[in-house]
Amino acid sequence: MKIRFVILFFMLIGLYSCNTDPMVKSAKKDAERFLKNVRNPQQLIHHPMLEPEGLSTTIALQNKKRNLEGLRDSVNELCGKSSDYSLVNTFKKVGENQKKFIYLEYEYCKQITFIMGYVKQGDKVMLHSIWPMNSEDRPKDLFQKDADWN
Repeated sequence: MKIRFVILFFMLIGLYSCNTDPMVKSAKKDAERFLKNVRNPQQLIHHPMLEPEGLSTTIALQNKKRNLEGLRDSVNELCGKSSDYSLVNTFKKVGENQKKFIYLEYEYCKQITFIMGYVKQGDKVMLHSIWPMNSEDRPKDLFQKDADWN
């Protein structure tokens, strides 16, 4: 009887490790680093993100700084001192030109929903978008539940 449980335990560990997508794992690690620093725009200004095309570096940096400061102010207003967050959903989608995207939905302090968008670039992922919204304003079907790529 004990041997069955041991075998079952190792089978479950094997199944779990096979299902762990390294791209999703990398995106989660990056998103958690971002969320831990969401109240520190000076730190986040250096967080790697895709830069918008067609903007000068100076204007892009000014926009990023203003957006991060606004994000900090919103988090402070809605969450007080709470910094609790949890991953709610993970979505993998195929976009234009067969680009692969990962979207991570986090709940921050039970008040804010963050959708962190990542684009697959070679064997890495890069943050390309952050969509904060009040939790009650989150569209019910923001993304479909099924994955588009593996």
